[in-house]
Amino acid sequence: HYITQNEHILNLPPKIRSLLTVLFLLPFLVNAQDVHFSQYYNSPLTINPALSGLSGADFRFSGTYRSQWSSALSPYTTFYGGADWMYFNPRKTNGFFSAGFVLSHDDAGDSNLKTTGIGISGAYTHALGAENFLTIGILAGLGQRTFDLNNLTWDNQFNGDVFDPNRPSRENFDNGSYFFPDMGIGLNWHGQKTDTRARLDVGVAAFHINQPNQSFSKSHEIKLPVRWSLYFLPVIQVADKIDLLLQGTAQMQGPDFEALGGGAGRFHLSTKRARELAIQLGVGYRFNSIGDAIIPGIEVHYQTWRVGFTYDVNVSGFSEATNRNGGPEITVRYIIKKVRPLKAFKNCPLI
Repeated sequence: HYITQNEHILNLPPKIRSLLTVLFLLPFLVNAQDVHFSQYYNSPLTINPALSGLSGADFRFSGTYRSQWSSALSPYTTFYGGADWMYFNPRKTNGFFSAGFVLSHDDAGDSNLKTTGIGISGAYTHALGAENFLTIGILAGLGQRTFDLNNLTWDNQFNGDVFDPNRPSRENFDNGSYFFPDMGIGLNWHGQKTDTRARLDVGVAAFHINQPNQSFSKSHEIKLPVRWSLYFLPVIQVADKIDLLLQGTAQMQGPDFEALGGGAGRFHLSTKRARELAIQLGVGYRFNSIGDAIIPGIEVHYQTWRVGFTYDVNVSGFSEATNRNGGPEITVRYIIKKVRPLKAFKNCPLI
C-alpha cells in the first residue's frame, strides 16, 4: 500500500528524467582526497550545496565529529559545523531561495597537517509540481592549510649512525601555511509524497571547480582536483511507524574513488506532536581500492533533535595497524520550524 503510493514520486516529465540521468552519470565519464564522513547524509552541505534549505524546516543546525585510526600512531580528526535556512515567501508558490554556512577543520598525521575551510552557500528551489522540486546551489569559501615542520624527520638528519634532530633538513619550504579560494556547484532533485513520510533525494555536485593551488612552495603549483559527489537517498514508509532508508554515495577526486552504501530501519515510537520519538538502526559499507570499513550505526530522533553515532570497523589492508578499528563518528542536528497558517503548508509541502 505505502510502496505503491511512493512510486508517484518518480512521476517526472521525460525531459527532467533525462537531465537527472545525464547529471548523475557525468562524473563517471571523467576521471577522492577530501574529508569524508560515514554519516554524509547528516552533513548535507559536504555532499551538495543544493541541499541548502531542504530540511523540512526553516532552520537547520548540524555538527559532526570524526576520529579516524586513533589506535594508530598518527590519528586523523575532523570537525564539521553547518547551518542552513530557507526564505519562504507565501505569495510565491513556485519556489524559494535558501542559504547556508559551513565550517570544517581537519587535523592529520605527524606533521599536524591542518585544513580549515569556511564557506557560504546559496540555492534556489523550483517546484516542478506538488511533489517534485529541483534545486541548484553554489558554494563559495576560503580554505587554509598549515603544517608543522618541527614534527617531521628527514633523511638528511641521519648522520650515518643515529638520527640527529639538530642537523638541517635541507628541505625548502617557502612557508608552512597558505590560503586558497574555493568554489562548488550542485543540483538536487527532491521528491516527496505529501501524505506519507516517503521522499527521495538524488543529486550531483562538483567541488573545487576553480582547482586552487595546494603547494607550500611558490616555485611549484599543485592543483586540487575537482571532487565529484553523487548520492541517492530514498526513504520508504513500509508501515504506519516503520520507514526503510537506503543510502548511497560516490566521491571521485582525481584518480581516487570511494563509494559508500547502506540501509537502515527507522522505528517511530511516538508520532504525537511535540513528543516525537524514533530510533534508527543501520549498517553501511565503505568501498575503495582497499575495501576500507563496515559501518554499523544508530540514531535517536527526539522532537527537533537528532543524534547519530557510527563506528568504522576497518577491514582494509591497514587493519593490522589499527586492530580493525577505524574510528567513531558523532553527529548532532537541530531544526527550527516556524508556526504558519494552513495555507502556507498547502503552498509549500517542504516546510
